[in-house]
Amino acid sequence: MKSPMVSVITLAYNQERTIVNTIEGINAQNVNFEVEHLILDDCSTDNTEGVVDTIMHKVKTNIRYIRNEKNLGPSENAVKALNLCKGKYIAICEGDDYWIDEHKLQKQVDFLEQHPEYGGVSTNNRWFYEKENRYKDSILEEGVVTFETLSKSNQINSQTMLFKKELIKNRDWIKTLKIGDWAIHLLVTSQLPYYRLPDITTVYRVHTGGIHSLLKEEHKLRNRLDVLMAVLKHVELTEERKEMLKVSIKSALKKLIAYHPTDTKTLRKKYFDFGGAIFNKTLLKSYIK
Repeated sequence: MKSPMVSVITLAYNQERTIVNTIEGINAQNVNFEVEHLILDDCSTDNTEGVVDTIMHKVKTNIRYIRNEKNLGPSENAVKALNLCKGKYIAICEGDDYWIDEHKLQKQVDFLEQHPEYGGVSTNNRWFYEKENRYKDSILEEGVVTFETLSKSNQINSQTMLFKKELIKNRDWIKTLKIGDWAIHLLVTSQLPYYRLPDITTVYRVHTGGIHSLLKEEHKLRNRLDVLMAVLKHVELTEERKEMLKVSIKSALKKLIAYHPTDTKTLRKKYFDFGGAIFNKTLLKSYIK
């Protein structure tokens, strides 16, 4: 096999029921370059391995299946996968999501080859609410997606993304985070912006087994805060971008404090350390949405 143009990462854990769709969507890609598909199974306790073994010999895509010796967790598993990628570009499709456009990768590679001023290219997305058996299109405006935009909120579904491998050399700090994909987006766009194409190319599955779906709002805020703090510490940024991150950090801290957690005193200290102003308790309640 020639050196792949694209490495596709699938992180898998107990996804025997859904991973066939993932593999089939990647295998269906109509491209004029080589693609490698890395499946990193994080010690699944179901029959994910058996399902992958059955289908991988029936597809044209070059699949490398790797089963971890111990459970690493999503972000450390992702960094391990990134270290194994051989492609110029990297795409991600989790084992419970799937692609529905056979030209997804070709469109994205063509775009980046023609527009080297961008670090990656995403698309629009379709959500599948499994419990209700319904789909909903998520349509965001075509155009440039900057670090400034992403520092306020993560507007990129990881399964829609293709980015340049060369822009994620500094990545070990991502291992401990709960939202590794957002950290990757901020790392890449701190160097070159993304571009969003208008096409809907993927499906994100919302179900009770999904990690994000199981989290309460307070935990999501803590994970968000961890990402912002880590980016501020580990990514080379302009002073203007550092100040922008601090604003987002203060906002996350305000919302967390509003939940009256047991570590409110510690959170308030962080808030004031980042230049937070005095706030009253009545106003604070409005931050819980």
